[in-house]
Amino acid sequence: MQDLPPWTDGYLYIHHISTGRGSSAFVVMPDGTTLLVDAGEADQTFIDSVAPLKPFPARPDATHSAGYWIASYIRQFAPQGRPVVLDYALVTHFHTDHIGTITPSSPLSANGHYRLAGITEVADLVPIKTLIDRAAPNYTLPVDLHACTAGNDGKSLVNYLSMVAFRLGHGQAVVGLHPGALDQIRLQQPARFPQFHIRNIASSGVIWTGRGDEVQRYIPGDAVKDCHFDENPFSNVIKISDGPFSYYTGGDIPGVPDYTQPFWRDIETPVAAVVGSVDAMTLDHHGNRDSTNGAILRALRPRVIIQQSWLSAQPGEEVVVRMASHEFYPGPRDVFSTGMSPETRIAIGPIMDRIYKSYEGHVVLRIAPGGATYEVFILDDKDTKRHAVAHFGPYIAN
Repeated sequence: MQDLPPWTDGYLYIHHISTGRGSSAFVVMPDGTTLLVDAGEADQTFIDSVAPLKPFPARPDATHSAGYWIASYIRQFAPQGRPVVLDYALVTHFHTDHIGTITPSSPLSANGHYRLAGITEVADLVPIKTLIDRAAPNYTLPVDLHACTAGNDGKSLVNYLSMVAFRLGHGQAVVGLHPGALDQIRLQQPARFPQFHIRNIASSGVIWTGRGDEVQRYIPGDAVKDCHFDENPFSNVIKISDGPFSYYTGGDIPGVPDYTQPFWRDIETPVAAVVGSVDAMTLDHHGNRDSTNGAILRALRPRVIIQQSWLSAQPGEEVVVRMASHEFYPGPRDVFSTGMSPETRIAIGPIMDRIYKSYEGHVVLRIAPGGATYEVFILDDKDTKRHAVAHFGPYIAN
């Protein structure tokens, strides 16, 4: 089995990093510009509260934190011959499986101003030039987030904001994602690759309309009254395009509200209307049952789907049924998961094997220069050598 070739000029690599503990993706753009999307480490208190659901085993092992292993992965697959640095780090939203969980044993940063877990630990191990989240610079959407201190999510958010304050106090960039903007996240050498763009689709309940940089506030400004709200609908959403190839990632936005929830809990439908068709997408909300509705599948029509999972409830059976259904869009579709609980496969049954091509490992999209074709590599997540164990494609971009 051929290993994943090292990144070379002109290629776009999108690595979905398997830690068994939350979401993280590392992007190397055609000119070598780098982007990290999330660096999560799930909250053990939450895991205990949802028993008998089971978390996945830590990958490659539990000797180090998820943030440490994410930084190790970045160092291995960053462009060779250059300083290892993240030009951008994008935090989709402030849940611990996306930013990391702070515990009393979490070590202090070298500067002593915050504790290390998830994104704060990665930032101490790999320099981040520009940190982007959904609420900078004021952190008042949908309420004053500085007041949201309850529980482990609140403690971890307070810690993240301490890192933000330190960065801003030392001249390091922290900015909010501007919905509708084209190339806020941009190449260092954009003139060399004019076919490459990143479009900001949504942030904090504000969604691009599809016209210029025009946006609409989809979640009403008075919808949230206090800190007892769900972060997921406020997630950052982006679309990466490289010539004919395109890729969607939407954090944890939901698309299937229950009967007691307001209309705006369905963020996927208005997002899908402006994203359009893509070649590859990540499952929203890890494939939980409140995500991946029919509208987003009809609109995006992905050939490749990546599930970033860490809990045995992921994916929901109805999500698998929708992904497998040709009523939403015709043609084949290949699904790759960074992990899968044996109990989940038993419960959902053989429909999974109709569409899933891989159930564990780092999932890497390798897009050829110009974006006409792409491949999928699965890398072993059980050790630090990260050898390729499977290869799929080439696929033809739309």
